[in-house]
Amino acid sequence: MSDTMPVISPVERNSVADQVAKKILDLVRTGNLKPGDQLPPERDLAQMLQVSRPSLREAMRGLQILGVVKSRQGGGAYISSLDAADLLGPLQFLITLNTQNVHALYDSRELIDGGIARMAAERLSAADIERLQAMVNLQVNLVTDPLGFRVSDLEFHRTIMESTGNPFLVRVSHSLYVLGMEYRRIASETPGVLKRSLADHDAIVAAFVARDPDAAEKAMLQHMKNVHHSTLAAMGESA
Repeated sequence: MSDTMPVISPVERNSVADQVAKKILDLVRTGNLKPGDQLPPERDLAQMLQVSRPSLREAMRGLQILGVVKSRQGGGAYISSLDAADLLGPLQFLITLNTQNVHALYDSRELIDGGIARMAAERLSAADIERLQAMVNLQVNLVTDPLGFRVSDLEFHRTIMESTGNPFLVRVSHSLYVLGMEYRRIASETPGVLKRSLADHDAIVAAFVARDPDAAEKAMLQHMKNVHHSTLAAMGESA
């Protein structure tokens, strides 16, 4: 592989690891490195880039966290498949939800899921809308079953996410969903919370049935606000 590796210009000395990562990302972006390509051995790659091996290792660790580079058993670093799931999968593991950033989480969910709901109002198939209606009907009997409701809730939101046909939006939305799960488990045990979510879901589906993007976005934003409030209450109880 090293014989066919494109010539790489030396990196600047400031922020060496960052510059190394940028060089490799540029090679991926321009198509010089493609999914599945094996990178040269560490010693050779460090020599090509004219950097120390510790700096190269630091850059490679960052690229692995981002999902751009993967290591395989038996040695060797490879460019990943570059799927959205690979590139955005680590998001949920890099952030720990706490009282300082919970507001930022739900600001993000309002922006992402509100936009997704708007798109979904136009892109959901008739079969998907029927499926969402069936889920809401099922959830009526799950408001006293927190575990069952949470399982149905994930499917409800996943169906809406996937209707966009955009793997990046799906992955970001799912990662944000997972981030709040620890405290939503607590919130789901609180009387009234699941009934509120059920009413929210009903309003969201009604907007989808009407194919009304504005109403869908508004209903989803209200749902996010309600989930935000119940999450804050759960965090207070946990503390």
